[in-house]
Amino acid sequence: MQINLKERIKYLTGDVSILEKSGEIPALPMFSDIAVSFLAELSKELLFIPNIREHVDVMSFAYWIRKASLEKEKQKYNLNEFRLGRGVAFHIAPSNVPVNFAVSMTSSLLAGNITIIRVSNKEFVEVSIICDAINRVLTKEDYSKMRDYICIIRYEHSDEITAFLSSICDVRIIWGGNNTIAQIRKYPIPPRAIEMCFADRYSVAIIDSEKYLEEDPFEIAKKFYTDTYYSDQNACSSPRIVIWLGENEVAKTSFWNALNEEVKSRYDIQPVQVIDKLSTFTEISMKMEGVRIREDISADNRLMVIDIPSLVLDSETIMDYKMNSGYFYQYTATCLDDILPIFNKTCQTIAVLGIEKKDVVSFLMGKGVRGIDRVVDIGDTMGLEFVWDGFKMIENMSRIVYIYEK
Repeated sequence: MQINLKERIKYLTGDVSILEKSGEIPALPMFSDIAVSFLAELSKELLFIPNIREHVDVMSFAYWIRKASLEKEKQKYNLNEFRLGRGVAFHIAPSNVPVNFAVSMTSSLLAGNITIIRVSNKEFVEVSIICDAINRVLTKEDYSKMRDYICIIRYEHSDEITAFLSSICDVRIIWGGNNTIAQIRKYPIPPRAIEMCFADRYSVAIIDSEKYLEEDPFEIAKKFYTDTYYSDQNACSSPRIVIWLGENEVAKTSFWNALNEEVKSRYDIQPVQVIDKLSTFTEISMKMEGVRIREDISADNRLMVIDIPSLVLDSETIMDYKMNSGYFYQYTATCLDDILPIFNKTCQTIAVLGIEKKDVVSFLMGKGVRGIDRVVDIGDTMGLEFVWDGFKMIENMSRIVYIYEK
């Protein structure tokens, strides 16, 4: 396929030669010394930036790829297996979480792949900071080998370019909504190539009301703010509903009031966001009796809490009516069985407080739940991980060379 790769693509790192010769570049072993060393050097480069603390997500990424962290992660794998990268990994990064592209890149490089990433056309400062740091590291002679393994690009919508990049890849990673996945899947990948898709998901928070009263409400509020407002609830891992185990109004009021104080000091909202939140509430209230806004804690619209009497609306669930910008449903349950209707394939993460994570996982296993891939503590939903949506990212992006022994 002959297309103009120079004029129609903007290269943030790398250049057209990487795309042209990607099929000839050898795969690296999983956790190769050069990939680990490169990422560790990138960590140092990012942490050296004077104002890095102003970009918390970039700083978190930098800490995540420190050499000590990567060496610790390496020990979790079967080091007696012979694993190589699959070859060319083509990533389509999402437009709602700026640092996601770098997280995907990290798993891909550690798996041993030539990594081509299409980032969003939105001009995120976080993307520029990380790409500039990558370019500085790649200028160093010790990391010259890695220049063939990283190509981060932007281009306007183009069937031709996406089809070409799909045709040369050995693994395609699609981060985005269901519509994005459906669109990209129109472009075939080679017969032996694999695909990993990260679709529309939602997440929930479950709090034991009695155990909550033993906690510092303002510390919990800070953690929950990180889980939700930091991404404006646009991340699939951000809870959109708080489910209380046990009817304790004191706990509920304390939780929302503490969060409200946190929100007032840190979060700005635009009129259009308020209108959208009210519109979603109106739609729900027309379809379900007993729905009400908690006006005592929703006064300035930065935080809107909607009490719901049921999780189910005919053939739908409450989670089919999603909104962001500090819009939360609240429901009271007596046990985890009450929540099963929303534990479907679209549910990704459960954030818990006052409940043992292992107990939740045991419950899910016993019920054969087909959704939910993560159970974390409140405050950890945005954590950077090498396991996502049920995929062991590094292992899935690599291949095993198996030695048969009789």
